[in-house]
Amino acid sequence: MDMNNRQLQSQESYYEFKQFRNNTGYNIAHKYSVGGYRSNFKTQSINLANNIKNKLKRTDQAQSLRQRAKSNDDFNNLSKKAVKCIAIASGKGGVGKTLISVNLALSLSTKYKKKVLLVDADLGLANADIVLGIEPKYSMQDCIFKGKPLSEVVIKTEHGLDLIAVSSGNKEMVSLGAARLEMFLKELINFAANYDIILFDCAAGIDNNVTSFIATAPQTIIVASTEPTSIMDVYALNKLIYRDNLSQNVGLIVNMADDKEHGYRVAKTLSSVSKKHLNVQVHLHGVISRSEAVHEAVCKRQPFYFSCKDQSIIEDIDNIAKDIILSHKSETKLHSLNTDKFIDGIIKG
Repeated sequence: MDMNNRQLQSQESYYEFKQFRNNTGYNIAHKYSVGGYRSNFKTQSINLANNIKNKLKRTDQAQSLRQRAKSNDDFNNLSKKAVKCIAIASGKGGVGKTLISVNLALSLSTKYKKKVLLVDADLGLANADIVLGIEPKYSMQDCIFKGKPLSEVVIKTEHGLDLIAVSSGNKEMVSLGAARLEMFLKELINFAANYDIILFDCAAGIDNNVTSFIATAPQTIIVASTEPTSIMDVYALNKLIYRDNLSQNVGLIVNMADDKEHGYRVAKTLSSVSKKHLNVQVHLHGVISRSEAVHEAVCKRQPFYFSCKDQSIIEDIDNIAKDIILSHKSETKLHSLNTDKFIDGIIKG
């Protein structure tokens, strides 16, 4: 190819490139430079492409800032809504805490027509989905690690109760960074504005994953059985809550009592000990008697609130739900939730 032909093709390439310059980058500029011919046109085209890239980058940054500002405005507006937020915990495992959490949530949503979000807060051995008899497609981990929006993660059950499930036996959560966790919490608080009541079904024990949820919620309900080991563990948990100033409002549910009187005696003992040594009052929300019908429902993976033949158990759950609704201790503005303690607790694990 002689020099005149090369110059002619280079000029043609330049005019073709001008037609694409508003939508192009270096790759297209390079495509229209002919046969590796090194000319001033290549330098000009690269400079032009870089200018276009910079303009697009500045536009994207401005748009991102506007979207972030709008997101913050929406968050600030929604987070001012008042909701009831309760952490349900237990010192000892095996006392029926998750059973109480799930069926209490069902009572609140079906009998009292409240919009309830149940968050499975047992980050290691979650099983609220098993009690409900459902198989989650997504979990909290999908939201945190894969960017799945909460609106797709939340499970809308046929009973009007919504659930955020957690993958059981997964240790990913302990490796969370503060920034990622803060983003998730912001989305959760924003999303929670759709509800009247939020229940955190915490893990058993007193480690940081448990106390972080207790510190976040304005009210804690501890589930105890009538066994001496459970009673001692409830006192130990209550002592930790008092010592670390995690919550000013602690309630009690006595589960699996031989009868009502037995349950009331256990509650009175716990209350008097807490009053004497910790100077705190423990409010009794209710007593639930032991029932074989509850055990049968669990084995069938059905919430006992709908399948239990012992109506006295259902009445007990409904009375506890009513007590929670009438109490204002658990009510808070979403933006007032103590997310700093939550993040600190989860990170320390």
